[in-house]
Amino acid sequence: MTRLLLTVGVAITALASGTANAADLRAPVPKAPPPVVAVYNWTGFYIGAHVGGAWGDKDFLLTDADVLFVGFPGFPSFRSHSVSGLIAGGQVGFNWQAPGSNWVLGIEAQASWSNADGAHTIDTVEGAFGLRTEVEWLGTVTGRLGYAFDRWLVYAKGGFAFAHDNYEQFSVVNPSVSLFSDHTRTGWAVGGGIEVALAGNWSAKVEYNYMDFGTKGATFNIPAGGFFTLDVDQQIHVVKFGINYRLGGPVVARY
Repeated sequence: MTRLLLTVGVAITALASGTANAADLRAPVPKAPPPVVAVYNWTGFYIGAHVGGAWGDKDFLLTDADVLFVGFPGFPSFRSHSVSGLIAGGQVGFNWQAPGSNWVLGIEAQASWSNADGAHTIDTVEGAFGLRTEVEWLGTVTGRLGYAFDRWLVYAKGGFAFAHDNYEQFSVVNPSVSLFSDHTRTGWAVGGGIEVALAGNWSAKVEYNYMDFGTKGATFNIPAGGFFTLDVDQQIHVVKFGINYRLGGPVVARY
């Protein structure tokens, strides 16, 4: 009887040991993969609109004339005035951001209607007269270089600037007697801004631009005969708030 119990015990022990070894040979449970991280990518074409304000300075100097204006201190300077007003317009551009990089390259063209204007008067021995100017529209074509913090983009820009100016020289005694001139000016622009990606395809930005148009001439023809040309030195500052819509849907890179 004792020998039988001993044999049964040995058999049970061997069976248990085999079962444990078989359990040890089972395939390990795979670990869950790391979570997918979605990173916003700024690549793509976009269109948008903006509103803001513009202000600047205009300095005038008489450089060429068939009719001379004399009799006031500082001649031939026609002095200066500031302009200020609102702007509104649109923009179109393209951004490119390499996957895995924070740097964003781009190009953008924008145009803005403007009512920025200003005036000043001058007293002379020939009577008082005034100069009034208006910046009718502004435009830029610039390159952009930005650094992205996921859905935030900080950028600088620089390139070409354009402006169309209207000029009026008028009599203070009789404002209906006026001479007019207008022309489109070219110059350069620099600026920078911050843009944030919103839901879907939308983004919003705030931006500052400095535009320098150097010194250009504005010629006034006199109906009775003759003319005079004023050299106008002009710089314009612009602050704008804009919204963009990315064409083709938002681009999201996954790592």
